[in-house]
Amino acid sequence: MAENPKLEIPHELRTIAEQGVDQARAAIDGFLSAAHKAFDDAGRQVDAAHDNARELGRTSVGFAEANIAASFDFASRLAKAQTVEEWTRLHAEFVTEQAHRLAEQAKAIGRAGSTPGLNF
Repeated sequence: MAENPKLEIPHELRTIAEQGVDQARAAIDGFLSAAHKAFDDAGRQVDAAHDNARELGRTSVGFAEANIAASFDFASRLAKAQTVEEWTRLHAEFVTEQAHRLAEQAKAIGRAGSTPGLNF
């Protein structure tokens, strides 16, 4: 019986194949590193947006509390008014104060919407 001749792969061909595998591994490692970085960057952006939304919510609640407190203060002062003239003066003062308060609050909300971080 004739022996099967041993077919050897030339050393140069094995070297080229090994280099191809190494290059492919390096390319995939680079791709995976870039993917991890992209996910980390996206996560930081989502976290920042979430923090900004939470802060905007807290600020809005703070504004509501200030407006409610001012309204109760006005109601208390109005209840103590002795004359129609005093009632009219208190009402005019409250409207002026409230308009100023709301304008300042709107500016703060506007600044928050136009900047990356919330600055109140």
